Amino acid sequence: MSNDNCARLPVAVRVYPQVPTLDKAPLRSRKRWRCPETMLVFDTETRIDATQALTFGSYRFFREGLCLEEGLFYGDDLEDGDKQTLREYVASHRPETAEEGCPELRLLSRGEFVDRLYSAAYMGRCLLVGFNLPFDLSRVAFDFTSARGRFAGGFSLGLWSYGLAENERSNSFRPRIGIKQIDSKRALKGFTGRNSPDKEDLIPEGSSDGTPQKGYKFRGHFLDLRTLAFALTDRGYSLESACEAFAVKHGKQRVAVHGLITREYIDYNRRDVLATAELADKLLEEYAKHPILLQPTKAYSPASIGKAYLREMGVTPILERQPDFPKAYFGYAKCAFFGGRTSAHIRKTAVPVVYTDFLSMYPTVNSLMGLWSFVIADNINIVKDCREDVQTMLVRLTPCDLFNQATWKQLTGFVQIIPEGDILPSRCKYSAESNDWQVAVNHVYGETNSSSHALWFSLPDVVASVILSGHIPKIIDAFRIEPHGTTPGLRPISLRGSIEVNPRDQDFFKIVIEQRKGLASRKEIW
Repeated sequence: MSNDNCARLPVAVRVYPQVPTLDKAPLRSRKRWRCPETMLVFDTETRIDATQALTFGSYRFFREGLCLEEGLFYGDDLEDGDKQTLREYVASHRPETAEEGCPELRLLSRGEFVDRLYSAAYMGRCLLVGFNLPFDLSRVAFDFTSARGRFAGGFSLGLWSYGLAENERSNSFRPRIGIKQIDSKRALKGFTGRNSPDKEDLIPEGSSDGTPQKGYKFRGHFLDLRTLAFALTDRGYSLESACEAFAVKHGKQRVAVHGLITREYIDYNRRDVLATAELADKLLEEYAKHPILLQPTKAYSPASIGKAYLREMGVTPILERQPDFPKAYFGYAKCAFFGGRTSAHIRKTAVPVVYTDFLSMYPTVNSLMGLWSFVIADNINIVKDCREDVQTMLVRLTPCDLFNQATWKQLTGFVQIIPEGDILPSRCKYSAESNDWQVAVNHVYGETNSSSHALWFSLPDVVASVILSGHIPKIIDAFRIEPHGTTPGLRPISLRGSIEVNPRDQDFFKIVIEQRKGLASRKEIW
C-alpha cells in the first residue's frame, strides 16, 4: 500500500480460519509428569573447519543422581593417531583419579555410542540431556534428510544404520530423530516411528494399565538445557554463563586451542559433560518449584510456563467458555495482531537520543488496560457501532491523558481505518533478497477512496499513531470488548511455590510486575 511518493510493498495480514468440522480437543491430563530416574548426558567436539564433523565426545549415564557409566566416543573417520590418544587416555584413567563416584572410563566408536543412546533414550526412556542438543545430535548422525509430518520444515537425522561404511544404509527398524528449529534457543525434537515396533514401544507415557495403543509413537524425553534456562529466566545463556547463573559447582572450563585431541582437551570435554549434568539438576530443581503440570522437556519459552500457570488456575480458552462468540471478530482481532516489532526511522545516521527503559512493559500495559478481567471473564461482549465514540476520543486525546490510568481502560477496542500516512505496524517483505515477512512501524498509505484498502488495528496502535503524527485516521468501523462475569472453576495458585495468587480477586499481571521489581534486592538469580 502506498501513495505516489512511497515504495509499494505487499502487506500481509493474519486471518482466523473457520474450520468446517472441528473435533473436540482431547482433555489434558491432570497427572503430573514423572521425571525419568535415569539420565544420559553427552557432548561432542568437532573439527574447526566448515564441516564441523565429529572428532570425539563423552557421555555420562546417571540413575537417581548417581553416575553409573562414563565413556568417550570417536568419529568414524578419526585419524589413527587421535584414536591412539583416546586409548591411552582411557588406559591411564582410574576411578580413584576421577571425580568422586565415577566408574571406570569406557571408549566407544560412534556406532557403539548411538547403540548405547538407543538402549537408554529410546528403549529405556531415559532423559536425554545436552546443551544445544540439536547440534550434538546432528554430530553423531550418519545421515540426514528433510523431515515430514510434525517436523516438516526441519531435519530428520539417521543415527542407526547397517552395512559396511561404503554401503551404509538407514536401519528402518529403529527410529529417526526429527528436529525442527523454532529460533536460536528452541527446537522441536522427537523420535519418529519405526518398522515393527515392540509392544512396549506402543505403551503411552503415564499409561495406567500398561496397554499398548495402536499408532502410538514414543517421542522421547529430549531436554535441551539452553531452552529450559531460557524458559525459566527469559535470558539467553551459554553453558558457561548458565553454570555461573545457577551456581553449578563444577562449571565450564576454558581451553586455549580447539580441534586438537590432547589430554587437556579430553579433560575439557569431560568437564563440559559434568557441568551439563550438574546444570540439569539445578534447572530441574528450579523448575520443580513451579506448581504446573507442563513437563520440562516441553517448556520451550517463558510463554509456555505462563500458559501452564493459566491452565493450573483454571483459565480456559474463550471458545470453551463462550462457544457462540462471533467468529468474525476473531478475524478482525487477528488482522490487528502484530508480534515482535522493531523500527528505525533514521538509519546509519548519528542523531541525539534519550535512553528510556520501561519496567516489565508487556505486563504493565496489560495491567493498565485491565486485561486480566478478560482472561478470567465468563464471557466477553462485543460493543458494536462505536465509530463516533472512538473518533471523539482520538480528537480530544493528548499525551497527558496517557498518564491517567483511567484512559488505558478505554483502549480495549479495535479500529478499521484507511491509512493515510498514519504511523502503524505493518507486516511486509522489506528485503528483496529475503522471503521473510517482517513487522515494522511505518507510515502506511492506502487508496483513500477504496474500502478494500481498510485495515484493522488495535485501538492502542491507533492512539500511538495519533500521538506521533497528529493525524486522525479515516475510521470505517470500530468495536470495543467488555468482560462480564467470572469463569467458574478458578483455582488459587502459588507462584514459584511461594507467592499465593487468587485469580478471582488479584491481577496476575500486577503481581508478576511486583515480584520482578523485588528481584534486585535478592541474592539468588531470581
